[in-house]
Amino acid sequence: MTRYFLLAAIGTLLLLTGCSKDPGEGGRAEIRGVVYEQRYNGSNPVGQPYPVAEQRVYIIYGNGDYADDDTRTGPNGEFRFPWLRKGEYQLYAISECQNCPGGSEGVYVDVKITGRKSITAADTIFIRNY
Repeated sequence: MTRYFLLAAIGTLLLLTGCSKDPGEGGRAEIRGVVYEQRYNGSNPVGQPYPVAEQRVYIIYGNGDYADDDTRTGPNGEFRFPWLRKGEYQLYAISECQNCPGGSEGVYVDVKITGRKSITAADTIFIRNY
């Protein structure tokens, strides 16, 4: 009898931990987006923004303080984060800046996934190149 009780308790525990509804991996939704870069000469933009390849894009699940995952853009500046659950996310890429400590800063975009199987488009992330 205790063996069955122990198996039932373990099964229940596994079910409860596997049914988490917090933002993060484990779902069937996806976030897609694109990163554009704008070149600058001093404070003046030079030319038109263009899609940037091999740019690292980070994702923060929910209200976290640090990146939970990252990906790189393809040749056309597009990226995606698949297998996500419903919830709120924050994406960012690192941009150069002239008047900030270290010479770089994060450019953030908030994204909310509302459907279990949805493909959600993120706002375009614009980074700078001086």
